[in-house]
Amino acid sequence: MENVHPDLIRIELGRVNAFLWTGEGGPTLIDTGYPWTFSKLLDELSAAGVQPVDLERIIVTHADLDHIGGLKGLTELSDAPVACHTVEAAYVTGRKSKTLRGVRGKVMQGIIRLAETIYKPHVDEVQELLLEKETTPEGFTVWHTPGHAPGHISLHHKQAGLFIAGDAIFNEKDTLSLPLRTFTSDEGQAIESLGKLKRLKFDMACFGHGPCITEHADEKIWAFIEALDR
Repeated sequence: MENVHPDLIRIELGRVNAFLWTGEGGPTLIDTGYPWTFSKLLDELSAAGVQPVDLERIIVTHADLDHIGGLKGLTELSDAPVACHTVEAAYVTGRKSKTLRGVRGKVMQGIIRLAETIYKPHVDEVQELLLEKETTPEGFTVWHTPGHAPGHISLHHKQAGLFIAGDAIFNEKDTLSLPLRTFTSDEGQAIESLGKLKRLKFDMACFGHGPCITEHADEKIWAFIEALDR
């Protein structure tokens, strides 16, 4: 657990991050990690002084297993509404399955579906359907950044100077990159989506994978996006 901002805690769950927003409108959990890290998620929330019943909202950036793995368990312990982009709701509830491309993608798709059958991470209902440029009660502006997943969202908090990329951008080993092609529905769309972020201003950026960037994050992300366009 890492206090990366006065109102944000990064919770490392293996190779993926969840985030606890403790500011206005919170506490709010953003993503829930793998199914097998659920007990660690509960421990980290408790260490932050938050129990599942205290949560005001659970925001899902997208429905990959490493981001919704603890969702079902949390909803059994909390009345907090689940929020995601309206397009992603069918994937969060399991009514649709993400389509991956290429031979490796098809193989991984089969493995993922088997894992979902075993772990059953999906919830019956999404209570809050989010739209592009909508502002959440926490003050986040929703940016629809499809490509890695059809209803993927990133979150921008102008007042806090904070951007949460989800899996729109990775920062593993402190190196900005696109999400892994094997696990991405449409890489061209993923690149195109980043164009929306070119002039957003924020000091800090956090990612689904890898550490947060704590200084001049917007400039570093703009440079990364512009390099993709060359």
